[in-house]
Amino acid sequence: MSKLLRQYNELKAKDKEKVYLFRVGIFYNILNEDARLVSKEIGLKLTDLSPEIIKCGFPVAKLEKYTNILKAHNINYEIVSNPTPSSQNSSYDNIINKILDIDLNNTTFKEAFDILYNIQQKLKNIQ
Repeated sequence: MSKLLRQYNELKAKDKEKVYLFRVGIFYNILNEDARLVSKEIGLKLTDLSPEIIKCGFPVAKLEKYTNILKAHNINYEIVSNPTPSSQNSSYDNIINKILDIDLNNTTFKEAFDILYNIQQKLKNIQ
């Protein structure tokens, strides 16, 4: 979150009137003063992450709903996407392809366990 907070502070220094929506995984997070404003205006729950960070947010799947609500409340916002590094995407793609190639009709329980264990280890290494 410190990287996100640094990015938030840099953006707020450039334009303090905008509310910044940060895509983090499957959620959009809104930080600090922006979070307080959005919580007050549209009722999203605030969460204290640390003494320096307060956030609220919503699922990526609800982006259209919440951007319409923000517009209805005349809240100027900007979506900030934090793309996954391409090497990380490639690693995920490799794991997904391995899963797709599994012949479930001809896989023993031990083979299935080994596959899941190996996938788990690879995911731990990516993060």
